[in-house]
Amino acid sequence: MFAGGFPLAEQQDKFGRYALVVLVMGALGRLLWRILVRPPFSLSVGDGSYAPAAQNILRVNFHALGYRVPVYPLLLALCGLNPRAIWVMQSILGIAASLMIFDIAFSRMRHGPFSLLFGFACSLIPEVLLYESLVDTEALTNFLLVTTIWLITRGDGAGESNMRYPLGLGSIVALAGLTHPLMICLVPVYYCFLVPLWPPAQILRRGNIKKTLFFALPVILLISGWCGFNYFNSGFFTPTTGAGQHLMSQVDPYVALAPDRFAVLRDAWLRSRQQTNDDFSRSPTGVYDGALPEMERQTGKTESQVCHELLSLALYLESHHPLLCLRRAELGWIMFWGEPSSEEVEWVQGGNTRLVEFVTAIANFLVREVKGAFLVLALLSVLSVLLRLKIFTKVEYLIFTMVLWASVFAAFTNFGENRRYCVPFYMLIVYTLMTRGWLWITASSSRGHGVISR
Repeated sequence: MFAGGFPLAEQQDKFGRYALVVLVMGALGRLLWRILVRPPFSLSVGDGSYAPAAQNILRVNFHALGYRVPVYPLLLALCGLNPRAIWVMQSILGIAASLMIFDIAFSRMRHGPFSLLFGFACSLIPEVLLYESLVDTEALTNFLLVTTIWLITRGDGAGESNMRYPLGLGSIVALAGLTHPLMICLVPVYYCFLVPLWPPAQILRRGNIKKTLFFALPVILLISGWCGFNYFNSGFFTPTTGAGQHLMSQVDPYVALAPDRFAVLRDAWLRSRQQTNDDFSRSPTGVYDGALPEMERQTGKTESQVCHELLSLALYLESHHPLLCLRRAELGWIMFWGEPSSEEVEWVQGGNTRLVEFVTAIANFLVREVKGAFLVLALLSVLSVLLRLKIFTKVEYLIFTMVLWASVFAAFTNFGENRRYCVPFYMLIVYTLMTRGWLWITASSSRGHGVISR
């Protein structure tokens, strides 16, 4: 990484020194996290299906793939399924992402100490550190999303002849979608940022046509190629054959309303829910696991085929009971923005609080407040667009749109793990809030109290 556009070698030297501090503090912070918190080094943490997918890749058994998108299992395979190697790799990705945030901030503000604070804040986010220790996609997805914004700040407006920018952006966006399927919903958001759709005549300009082609090429090749691979494997042209399971978590409270043509799936689901004593307040993963053997036995179909039938059942319920769907989506949307867990709302008994527990409680509180402040700014950005006020930058509008759209899309397609889906956006949320705070502070200082020293 480098600081682009700096006229003085002294500024480049400052950038290098501050970047080194971010690197060292990020590494030390993760070591302290390991020593104090001691999260487990287990491949069973999180969703265990990633490890079997990586094992199938190592065994060159591609016929068993399809339930998970391929990029994260490839990372696990490259790490040899070694939990410590996975943690080191994901920690490196987290430090690299914080360095890119620092680079973006330093390039924009040219203020070393405050940019250094950007790097610290993004590098040591508690939930990001937690997911770097887990076998889950959040760390890699976070790195890819931050890379897109870093690339945009480097390449946007580089000229019509520079097609490496849309090609690179399309490639990284496609990889993000093949790391976490939710991120596929961001493809049109990035495209609308790259090629503005208004006025419509601009789309037909030669430069915009070239940008469209170079952006779409890797997206189509990678995502459609993977969907085609799944079609030959399972008969379904889809990024993941497990979509039906995830959508069933959305319609779980009103599965009993399904018509008789879904009787086998409906009744097996209801019996499994009764046996597992599951409720409607969390993701019904246990219900699916309990119902699957009976569904396979009664239908004579494979898990992929059963998931496809469950997808049809869930879509039927959502389309025929829209108010119930909206109610469930409302709860999922609230969870995306950080509904506290049961452990977080419990009162700590006096005299029994360890330092780590106290710091973790404070950090979780700050994370929720930061997300709340970001949501207020995002809603303010919607008003500024409607009123045609130029308050925010293009990149800020992009980040607001990304997070809001992902929160809505997740609310309608899954339930129970929605808070986890916000984790890959944490660094971008913190960056946006700190940038906006810096700009407002410096603007006020320049009007009444003198410009803050840079």
